[in-house]
Amino acid sequence: MSNVATAVSYAAVIDIGGTPIRILTDNDSFHRLVQNRYAGFLNSGSQAAAIELTIDLAPPGEISKREDVRVVRESACWSAERLDFRLDWDSKTGCGKVRQSANPYSLDSILRILHTLVLAHQGGFLLHASSAVRNGRAFLFFGPSGAGKTTIARLAPSDAALLTDEISYVRKEQSGYFAHGTPFTGELGRSGENISAPIAGLYYLVQAPRNNLTALKPAEAVRVLLESVLFFAEDPELVALVFQSACDLVSQLPVYKLEFERDPSVWDMLA
Repeated sequence: MSNVATAVSYAAVIDIGGTPIRILTDNDSFHRLVQNRYAGFLNSGSQAAAIELTIDLAPPGEISKREDVRVVRESACWSAERLDFRLDWDSKTGCGKVRQSANPYSLDSILRILHTLVLAHQGGFLLHASSAVRNGRAFLFFGPSGAGKTTIARLAPSDAALLTDEISYVRKEQSGYFAHGTPFTGELGRSGENISAPIAGLYYLVQAPRNNLTALKPAEAVRVLLESVLFFAEDPELVALVFQSACDLVSQLPVYKLEFERDPSVWDMLA
């Protein structure tokens, strides 16, 4: 863990997917940035939080020399670093220290990393996918860059609630799999709604001249799903857990290949 001491004056609790994370800082401007960036996902700073992070701000060049993110652990202690941040987090106590540049993108990355670590033990994961709720059910759309995740979010009818156009939050609960809204934004630049709904299905996107829906066999569904799962840790145990989570999800939920044209009529096939 870092030995950097930070005098804490401000606290904010960011609650994504039912996992509250308390952010502590002594910098008023950064505190206001956090409040603005995660508006809609904030709870009272006094609320109990499973994870607590103390933030120390520094210029990017003084934090790390690594251009690509690296996440490793030693026993219960995790470390993650990139040019613009360094995280040291004890998974047993839930307490961590962060040294980062004063921008929300660094904190976004840290939150994504922490949620992937937490979800790995809960049968869930973060998925590079857009998602929306319609008629009380969640629909997730995933695929490689350029597949149309943001496009299909734009085509959603007015009665659909956007969960995200970038990073979908999949959690396994007693009654099944649920998708939760996230503040992680893509091209739309708009946070999702802080709501959740049971997942109706997952759709592997392929842009085509006409709309067509094909159920994927389990092996193919797992393969394409894992290509879109976000996971950063160099840890065989957690990698195995995420793989098992993908297999379990595919055994309980339908996964389709959705060929679609850029027309709102595609949603008539879904709900």
